[in-house]
Amino acid sequence: MELHFRNNHGSTLWVCIGFYDPGTCGPYGNWGTRGWWNINASGEAYVLDTSNRYAYFYAEAADGGVWAGQYGPVLAPRHAFDSCWDIGNNVDPWVHMREVYIASDRHTVNLL
Repeated sequence: MELHFRNNHGSTLWVCIGFYDPGTCGPYGNWGTRGWWNINASGEAYVLDTSNRYAYFYAEAADGGVWAGQYGPVLAPRHAFDSCWDIGNNVDPWVHMREVYIASDRHTVNLL
């Protein structure tokens, strides 16, 4: 199943995700993290191919908009990253993510 994000917000935004990855992140809670995708207004990004119906995301917009949730905290360095949910430090910021149910083979989250 594919997970996509579409920017219907009107301002550039950045997205990071959490996803089931026991092969890489088994010793750290089975969940991977990855970011950041830069998505221009009206743009779309393909961020994940997975067999799990659940994933998580956090997004920030250039105009200050934030899409956060109750899951985490998750380390979200201010540069490109590919890590595991339970790995972190005291330097980079931590965020809380929203859950997304991947309902179809090609699921798009519309950020408004």
